[in-house]
Amino acid sequence: MTMKEYLLRYVGKQKHLILLSLVSVFVFLLANLSLPKLVGLSLDAIGSIVDGRFLLAIDFPLLTIYLSVGLVLAVLGVIFDFIFEYTIGIMTQRIVKEIRDDVFAKICAVPIKSIDERKHGDLLQLEIQDVENIANGLFSVFKQLVQGVLSILITIVLMFTVNWILALGIIVLSPLSLFVSKFVASFSHRHFKSQSALMSDLNALSLESISNLETLKALQYEERSHQDFCARDEKLREEGRIAQFSASWTNPTTRFVNNTIYCVIGIAGIVMILYTASYPILGMTMGNLTSFLSYTNEYTKPFNEISSVAAEFETAQFSFRRIVSFLNGQDDVDEGKESLNGPVEDIVFEDVTFSYEEGQHLIEHFSQEIKKGQKVAIVGPTGAGKTTLINLLMRFYDPVSGLIRFDGIDGRSVPKKDLRGNFGMVLQDTWIFSGTIMENVRYARPGSTDEEVIEACKEAHADNFIRTLPHGYETVVSAKSGLSEGERQLLTIARVMLAKPQVVILDEATSNVDTRTEKLITDAFDKVMEGKTSIVIAHRLSTIREADLILVLKDGNVIEKGNHTELMHRHGFYYDLYTSQFR
Repeated sequence: MTMKEYLLRYVGKQKHLILLSLVSVFVFLLANLSLPKLVGLSLDAIGSIVDGRFLLAIDFPLLTIYLSVGLVLAVLGVIFDFIFEYTIGIMTQRIVKEIRDDVFAKICAVPIKSIDERKHGDLLQLEIQDVENIANGLFSVFKQLVQGVLSILITIVLMFTVNWILALGIIVLSPLSLFVSKFVASFSHRHFKSQSALMSDLNALSLESISNLETLKALQYEERSHQDFCARDEKLREEGRIAQFSASWTNPTTRFVNNTIYCVIGIAGIVMILYTASYPILGMTMGNLTSFLSYTNEYTKPFNEISSVAAEFETAQFSFRRIVSFLNGQDDVDEGKESLNGPVEDIVFEDVTFSYEEGQHLIEHFSQEIKKGQKVAIVGPTGAGKTTLINLLMRFYDPVSGLIRFDGIDGRSVPKKDLRGNFGMVLQDTWIFSGTIMENVRYARPGSTDEEVIEACKEAHADNFIRTLPHGYETVVSAKSGLSEGERQLLTIARVMLAKPQVVILDEATSNVDTRTEKLITDAFDKVMEGKTSIVIAHRLSTIREADLILVLKDGNVIEKGNHTELMHRHGFYYDLYTSQFR
């Protein structure tokens, strides 16, 4: 979808509020802009100029009517101005909420690869800063642009009712303001674009530093990190200064042009008053000139106001373009339509080749069958492709060639949601959400009871430490606060215990717990996984001695396989890996 189509989609849903805002602003402007006309009529009702002299001749009944009508219009203007402001505020927030919801939904819908390849700070900017820019831009457009355009149209009509000659003069001169504002805006656009890119880069750096603050301090990297931040922040400040400087010229230059037009109209009006007696077609009185000069200000004011929000409009436009580009990105492809006939039992890798970067194969021609109930361990040096196999198994990525079969069915034919529902994962990196302990564990099975959650925590040997927390299972925790790394990992293990999946994937699942707890958890897993399949990625090879099958990976290929005893007897690569832990 194009930017225009997205804009029409978002704005179209608020058509009732848009209609109400247009009606209210029309009534407000009509009431407000009628006042100069009434002031001019009131002035003419007091007297007139004859032979260069002002003759006082007050028409009290007519003057009273003009003043009374003016008071009523002033009150109406205030009421409908409030309705207009309130309406566009609600409408803007509704539109922005929908955009923000769409951005977050898209973040959840895109492939894992898209998230891996994009700076997380850039995603935060899309979700927060860019949406906020659009909110400011939308409000400015509806407030200044719509109101300004209507104000100009109504003022033109009223100017013609006062004096058609001067009205034509105003229309002829007004394009000067548009030309000046367009020239300045075109210059500032590229600087706002550069400013947004630098802001995204700075957000990414900030997120990276905050997420790894402990490591940053441990390496005594604070000063260098601060210098790096300040250097990038200085670039952002300088680009922002240029962007704001160029945009700031719009309002003063258009105001200068408009003030010049005001002076020209004032002089022309005075000359017309002096010659109206000789040339009645000029039709100029003191009241008419007073009204027209007010309309000249009202006519040029919207040009100034519209140009004053040029910076906000440019920023909002660029942010919206970034969001539209992101929303138009490729969703995670899921063509699966074939259902599995019950829980997953057999898993077969058939000649699987995979690479993250084109031409750089990480796994080549990998074939292996994993049967129901087997405990399969995957070992090998860093970069051998162990975690990549898990990514392929979970269909976070798909093979470049070859396929993975689940109970004889091509994994690409199975809906990802159905496929992943058979798996439970405990990774080396823990994942805790902001919420209570009870809520965190229940993520694995939302419909579970409190008793089931507590039982799962007992199986994971997490119950003891949970009960020592200030509020037990109702203690609020987050990814970086409230729990130690080992305690967070016990909660992720408890999730798997609660879900009771058909296949469990353990990627160094007990790396952050003590040896005694590790033994208890291993025993608990063995109990839960009786008759089911488990796939274990291990660096501490002592933890997988009881595995039914050990696959030894190197450079993406299985170079050895068998159980622990068989591999040790071969005195091969596995033997070297295992014995190196005790040297």
